[in-house]
Amino acid sequence: MTAGEQVGSIVFDEPEGDGSGVGAEELAAEPRSSRPSRRQLLFGGAGLAAAGAAAWWWGRAGDEPERSSAVEGPVPIWTFRAPEAQAPERVTGRTVLPMVATGEELFLLTAETGAVAKRMAMPGGPDDTLLAAGDLLYQTRIGRFSAHGYGISLEVANPPALNPSWELLAVEGEFLYGRTRDLSDEKLFALSTTSGAMVWSRPGTGEDGGFLMDFQSVAGTRTLLARSTRDEVVALNGFTGERLWSAPADQGLTWREAGFEHAYVAHRATGIRSLSVRDGSVEWIVEEQGDTRLLRPYATGGEVYLLRDNGVVSRNELTDGRELWSCQLPFRLDARCRPVAVAGSLFVPGPVGGGVCALNERTGEVRWTFRDVEPGVQYWRVATDGRHLFIGHDKVLYGLAPA
Repeated sequence: MTAGEQVGSIVFDEPEGDGSGVGAEELAAEPRSSRPSRRQLLFGGAGLAAAGAAAWWWGRAGDEPERSSAVEGPVPIWTFRAPEAQAPERVTGRTVLPMVATGEELFLLTAETGAVAKRMAMPGGPDDTLLAAGDLLYQTRIGRFSAHGYGISLEVANPPALNPSWELLAVEGEFLYGRTRDLSDEKLFALSTTSGAMVWSRPGTGEDGGFLMDFQSVAGTRTLLARSTRDEVVALNGFTGERLWSAPADQGLTWREAGFEHAYVAHRATGIRSLSVRDGSVEWIVEEQGDTRLLRPYATGGEVYLLRDNGVVSRNELTDGRELWSCQLPFRLDARCRPVAVAGSLFVPGPVGGGVCALNERTGEVRWTFRDVEPGVQYWRVATDGRHLFIGHDKVLYGLAPA
């Protein structure tokens, strides 16, 4: 499992469309130590080499997970306990890998057994992060970036035209999107993972003068959603960097969510606005009354689920926002509660005492609730590789069958 987006939930965000194109069959395979995987070979054309970063890893294939834990709900397939509490903020983005990131180390586990497949020293200081995308973790350094996974860690040198200091913002297929850190000449850019070449670069300011930040890729469309300092969401063409459209957004764009054909932003203090990814037009608005606040929704495939801070979850119609069903969970929700959907269920994490609820995707009925007696203060985090469910908090991570 990974620590997901800056919001403390392991998003391991998102089968939902990380754009990696990684299949469950590939992820379920046992880690191979003799040669890079197919995905890692994509980096070969960029002058990728197994270099210094490979020394960060050492195998722990003999480690065995614990097999028992006092839990309520389905019996875990395996249980893993880290030496210290997880640090969700150290890994951003979404992954499909079972992993535990602490302040000092990252443990990459085997999906079927929970055994430690790789163990990695976390980079730099507490402010340095890894970006998770599909089955790889990306790290930027001065003049280069690294890609880590089950196989050998690989490195790519920055193209000469790129400022040595930059941050990686998003990964979509064979494109890496980032931003230079030189405030006097800030640029947004795309790199090709197969050639290492600069695909495009553009000034870090939008046509209206606001600085563009925080790319989010829209899976399958090669569209990027950027946050503008003018409180706008700006769509860019992922192939060229050209501006496609912009739309006003409320609440300082504290969050955005992207589905295949829709983008979701805050509407005033308590609502959600659905925008067309094609042109930014408003398709529908849902607002709550009273003190209830709508949080960042969860969009996956052809579904969208609205989450409220009072613990109510609903599935809504994509075309007009009409509510199809709603369910009152036994706990409140906040921005750290990032669900995942797999095998016909929506898995919604809550506070440490609340656990994780599995809802029937078609009816909203609660199928089961998973809790444990482990000590801790963190919210639960949830991830999936399509065949397994990875849930945990604080020092513990469980592997479950998602059905």
